[in-house]
Amino acid sequence: MDAFTMVIMACVAGEAKCTTARISEMDFTTAQACEARVDDITRSMTKEFAKRPEFKGRQVTYDVSCMDRTQLAQKFGISSSDT
Repeated sequence: MDAFTMVIMACVAGEAKCTTARISEMDFTTAQACEARVDDITRSMTKEFAKRPEFKGRQVTYDVSCMDRTQLAQKFGISSSDT
């Protein structure tokens, strides 16, 4: 069974660049399992942003996608590979 990967883009208001993270866990064997972790992971990221004084009071927005290997390859233009 193909595992799913969570791709998160977090943008802090006023910052020129967004932060991206790719999280792949063996428990992500369905899109629902991946999506079930969204709140936990974004909550953890928000806590990390809150530790940075320069981000105090700024809004953080998240764009989260749960994709299998084929969807990742299509989204990011990756050629298929057996490795």
